[in-house]
Amino acid sequence: MARKKKVDVENGELDLTSMIDVCFLLIAFFIMVTEVSKSEVVEIFLPQASYAKEDTNPPENRLIVNIDRKGEVWIRGSNYGLPNLSDNRKELGRELTAIAEGVGFDESIPGNPSNLTVLVRADAHAANRYIQCLQLLLTEAKVMKLHYSAKNPTSDS
Repeated sequence: MARKKKVDVENGELDLTSMIDVCFLLIAFFIMVTEVSKSEVVEIFLPQASYAKEDTNPPENRLIVNIDRKGEVWIRGSNYGLPNLSDNRKELGRELTAIAEGVGFDESIPGNPSNLTVLVRADAHAANRYIQCLQLLLTEAKVMKLHYSAKNPTSDS
């Protein structure tokens, strides 16, 4: 038979070193996640439209593309630069095509457009040529469902 060892409970100490390490790791993780989520926000002054409505029921397969005041395109926190420059245009086109292919295509419609819906948030001061370049790239990627953000001047928000 195996003998049971007696444990001296009075002199027992609990080592909290590993618990403190885990706490510091969690704090560091949450700080980094917060910083990443802040970097994905692009400051945009939306144009005004009197018939703009609140986006209450967004589509499931939606990509938000931001165009800032300078005309630079932002997708998922990444800056693709000005879309009318050759290198930026190629990189942005590849990214949009990859995202559209990842969502899939509608085989029942001629031309097989992507099931992806894109919400374009363009700054009111951005030049139209950058928005047009983005529209052409989306057409080349077979994305046909485009929505545009605007602010209703009569709303409180």
